[in-house]
Amino acid sequence: MKAVLIAGAAALAGALLPAARAAEGFEPEAIVRRVDRVAFLALTRAGARLVAAGERGRILVSDDGGASWKVASTPTHHTLTSLAFTDARTGFATGHQRVLLRTDDGGDTWKQVSLASQDRPALFAVRIEGDRGFAVGAYGAYFESADAGRTWTARRVGPPDFDRHLTGIAAAGGGRYVLAGEAGTLLASSDSGATWRLLESPYAGSFFGALGLGDGVVIAYGMRGNAFRTADAGRTWQRLDLGAYKGALQGATQLEDGAVLLMGADGMIAESRDRGATFTIQSMASRALVVAAAQAPQGRRLVAGPGGLRWQVAP
Repeated sequence: MKAVLIAGAAALAGALLPAARAAEGFEPEAIVRRVDRVAFLALTRAGARLVAAGERGRILVSDDGGASWKVASTPTHHTLTSLAFTDARTGFATGHQRVLLRTDDGGDTWKQVSLASQDRPALFAVRIEGDRGFAVGAYGAYFESADAGRTWTARRVGPPDFDRHLTGIAAAGGGRYVLAGEAGTLLASSDSGATWRLLESPYAGSFFGALGLGDGVVIAYGMRGNAFRTADAGRTWQRLDLGAYKGALQGATQLEDGAVLLMGADGMIAESRDRGATFTIQSMASRALVVAAAQAPQGRRLVAGPGGLRWQVAP
């Protein structure tokens, strides 16, 4: 099951991007003109700026709505898997080999955050809210911060000997959080992460991520078109209707205009305008795998995946 998860979820870069491509001494160009030829696993906004991250430790930033991109300064060549910004200047990125990066200048420069752990698991997700911070990853890796991401400590959560991959962190509001992971793993906290309890899962297959929409609403998504929604922070779950789609769901986001997107294999993009209760199915003409999306000027959307950055015209 762990091999399935790593190959199919946010950690899919381990299979798509061989270690040889992150060889010692690689130096990226300062400007990237063909962003459709760079593998990206994360895409978000930092204020008006667009930020993308992926292969070889690359982080790219755009200040003109995606028309041009420059390469940020990063201290790693390991594949990056997620991005999260708390405001226009402060952001975090996770990656393989226990990589956790921080920026305080909107993504121009990044520094490795010290993690108190001898293990080097891949990290798949990070989230900061106020002073509380969480980062999760392979084999039950869990790090927490009590000072807005400045310092981090390792901790074990879940049952004894818990070693399942954790792939997603969702904020349900009011200090409530849900963690999602392999083999149907769902963990919930109602006290801002002080304690976690294992939830009864509606699905035995792996979740590849989770999206929190506040007011108790969380969407967990994963293999074979399976996505589930809770409106009570994890007590009860309902399966989302995505029609005949049976591919892997590998990304989710809520855009600035309120649209909730689920994304995955075969160019799949599903959109909701009712906080994830119902979805309308779309497909990219390229059929490329989509793992992330961000809003851009002039009603356009930028989507990201191992095949690079591409434009999607919003309906």
